[in-house]
Amino acid sequence: MPPSPFRSFRAEVVRVEDLGPTFRRFTFSGTGMARFGIPGHPLDMRIKLIIPPPDGPEFDLGTFLDEQYAAGTPWYQAWRQLDEGVRGSMRTYTVREWRDAERELIVDMVLHFDEDGRGGPASSWAREATVGDSLQVLGRDRDAEPGGGGIEFSPGTADNLLLVADETAVPAVASILDHLTGQDVRGRALLEVPSADDAQDLRAPEGIEITWLPREGRPVGSLLGPAVRDAVPVGSDATTPNPAAGELEDVDIDSEILWETPQRLGEAATGSGSDVAPDARPFYAWVAGEAAVVKDLRRYLVREVGVDRRQIAFMGYWRMGRAEAS
Repeated sequence: MPPSPFRSFRAEVVRVEDLGPTFRRFTFSGTGMARFGIPGHPLDMRIKLIIPPPDGPEFDLGTFLDEQYAAGTPWYQAWRQLDEGVRGSMRTYTVREWRDAERELIVDMVLHFDEDGRGGPASSWAREATVGDSLQVLGRDRDAEPGGGGIEFSPGTADNLLLVADETAVPAVASILDHLTGQDVRGRALLEVPSADDAQDLRAPEGIEITWLPREGRPVGSLLGPAVRDAVPVGSDATTPNPAAGELEDVDIDSEILWETPQRLGEAATGSGSDVAPDARPFYAWVAGEAAVVKDLRRYLVREVGVDRRQIAFMGYWRMGRAEAS
């Protein structure tokens, strides 16, 4: 049996950098990352970080998952069968940068705490972690076959782009913009963050206008909605009209994940699109963040503006008041 394309790697913290009050950048490396690899630019590639349990025992997760895979057990099922005090907590993050020659993985982690300073396992770990600490990264084996790998950004030949994100998706947009730098594209990146001090100096194409939207205490998503409506008004000529826009089905975000990208659309959705070939469409939108906010933007862009669903990726990265299942 060939090795699993998705494996666990022991990653050691080699650098820590604060990018603002909300973002802390970690550079991971070490001998455990020798077989980790990404073919090409990561774009918005997702990985899993296994946050070690407080005072938990040292556990060789990589060897355990390899053995389970060889026995025919999928990695997630194998991980779930472990005791919580051993397996730790799993959280999803974006690869901000992968430096193949140095074997360095850069991940920007968002720090979320309540008024009493309490946070989830990932935020708490990130607040305290220092150089020399380690965790497990679930990601691609460098020898894995191409394809898949948690990348959703796929604009085709579109050269008019809209990138929409709250703080949880800012690292993904930053990586996408880095990839697009030097390309002949235009559009806007709308980035909502908790405070003005969270704005970053991002590398981006000359034709992309970056707008930081600091909430300063206002509700999550309260600035993204108006900004998207301003960027893509009803009647916009930047989109390909969808004659069946009114047929948009509802998504119950309390019981299912809102994750709708062109490559994952069902037959009914793709069959209700326009007659314009996907590669001939000039407009593409990538929308990620809190699920209720993404759901509202999905309804606006598809139903009210009439954008063909094959031109937009909608991703509910998180749900208000609910932790990622682990």
